[in-house]
Amino acid sequence: MLTFSESRQRTLNTPDEIAAYLGETFRAMQASGPFKPGDEVAITSRSGLPPEIGIGDVGIMLCDLPNQLFSWVLVFTSGGQQMPVQIQTANLAKREQAKEAASE
Repeated sequence: MLTFSESRQRTLNTPDEIAAYLGETFRAMQASGPFKPGDEVAITSRSGLPPEIGIGDVGIMLCDLPNQLFSWVLVFTSGGQQMPVQIQTANLAKREQAKEAASE
């Protein structure tokens, strides 16, 4: 029925005000994302990932912000190193543990 644009201007005068504003913005963005830090994720598509990265097609979510194409995920490399990498968010899903592992 009605579409309008709204803008506002705000002045941040000190480093503390800037940090507080960025912190509020980050927390609001995190709350609306599909993943939370520490979530186990499954890599559902390896598009763009070399075979040496993301062994087992699983990882731990480090940072997922809404409306961003990529998320930071902690994965293993084929050399056994843990590595934070950016993976397309569309190629991730919340991981469901195997039944036998969950019952242990």
